[in-house]
Amino acid sequence: MKQREENQSFKQKLENFWYYYKTPVILGILVLLIIAFLISGTTEKVATDLNISIVTADILTEGSINFDEALGDVIVDSNNDGEAHITINRLFLAENTGGENYEAYAQALEAQLSDRGAVLFIFDRLNYERMIKKDAFCPLNELIDINAYGDRVLYHNDRPMALSLQGSKVLADMNFTNDDVYAMFLFRRPEDAQNETLNIQYQNGVAVLTELMK
Repeated sequence: MKQREENQSFKQKLENFWYYYKTPVILGILVLLIIAFLISGTTEKVATDLNISIVTADILTEGSINFDEALGDVIVDSNNDGEAHITINRLFLAENTGGENYEAYAQALEAQLSDRGAVLFIFDRLNYERMIKKDAFCPLNELIDINAYGDRVLYHNDRPMALSLQGSKVLADMNFTNDDVYAMFLFRRPEDAQNETLNIQYQNGVAVLTELMK
């Protein structure tokens, strides 16, 4: 067998490799492409005043997530570039964890969670249940007065971690196609407490969330 393998041409070896390893190679390329996209989006954070990440099982249309047009006037310019801008990142994680592109999107989400910065996450019910177990989000009472929202506040380990956006008039006006969604903020790191730009971006996130709760 060893002699036979040594007699194979480079083309034959390549064909054998592709036959056995085609699936992991394709998945690896997809992961790299998505991570590269997110990294390019991270560089774009220099010019944005609020990042919103939307993680749903269903693919949402561009028109239903136009937060910049619907809510751009409630935020302020955090980076002094002369305009207030909301950047949207979208990831699609279906119930079937073995489905097409699931692993790539899951790794891209983990990359976002390990990043720093003021990010408002919007999850559908499925992905909220997945994400609430992760120690990546900021207790809401560090940012807002949760007493105003009653039973729309969701707790984890006795800490207020999410708000239900069900019944949001703003999302309905945007034709957002999923009403069973929840909002959470990326964990605010202690070393960023004096970062003026990030603090303004968190304030922008709170301003947007306040509108979404109407």
